Amino acid sequence: MKSLLVRREKAKQVREELISMEIEFYEERDGFHFLFIFPVPRDEIGLSGKWAYLVGEEVEEVETKEGTFKIDGSREVINLFAPKFEKRGLKVKMENPDNLIEIKRWGRKYLISVS
Repeated sequence: MKSLLVRREKAKQVREELISMEIEFYEERDGFHFLFIFPVPRDEIGLSGKWAYLVGEEVEEVETKEGTFKIDGSREVINLFAPKFEKRGLKVKMENPDNLIEIKRWGRKYLISVS
């Protein structure tokens, strides 16, 4: 699911903007971050925060460009997810990759953002 990761100090403003736009969302909190999860697929809208995908261990819905990738994350997530992106035809490149993929654990799931 597409989601928006927001620091605690900006969460109230983002929540109010989503409500004013009548956008359906779920909200979770983890320490200093709030995650706004959108059950209906949605294009990125101009709000503060980092867009990410909340996934289990599958990456089908994660959009990437063709070419190369580098995963920024723990050894565990690199070992788990690198083969999945390689199966898509992407190649590992540590310097200036086409896709910088950041992966963090969020409870029992993972947050994946691509830049």
